[in-house]
Amino acid sequence: MVSGPAFAAVSQRNPDIRIFALETAVSRFSDVMWVMQQVLFMSMDKRLAIFLSDESARTGSDTIALTCGQIARYMGSAREVVSRMLKYFAGEGIVEVSRGGVTILKLWCSWFFGGKEYGVNC
Repeated sequence: MVSGPAFAAVSQRNPDIRIFALETAVSRFSDVMWVMQQVLFMSMDKRLAIFLSDESARTGSDTIALTCGQIARYMGSAREVVSRMLKYFAGEGIVEVSRGGVTILKLWCSWFFGGKEYGVNC
């Protein structure tokens, strides 16, 4: 931990430290604002669908090796809510939920979002 006055002195002498600190703060603030936007203006089913779509694209696999609790933590939600939504998706034949993971069964993006809405790659 660095005190405020010590950081101010070092960052005045070295602009790279100041730039790094500001870029880090902006990045974290942007992440917080993105989560707030998701929570305030998007329903949980859409948030979960976007998360699963993004995670599948990131890993290059239809199987997401995360538990309901882990998904909930990433999304800023409760495990019970994620579990309930995954059960709904499973009932619709969109995903298969197993211990420690979720498998996307069919291309559900166009079914759920009706195209390119919400910036999801269908």
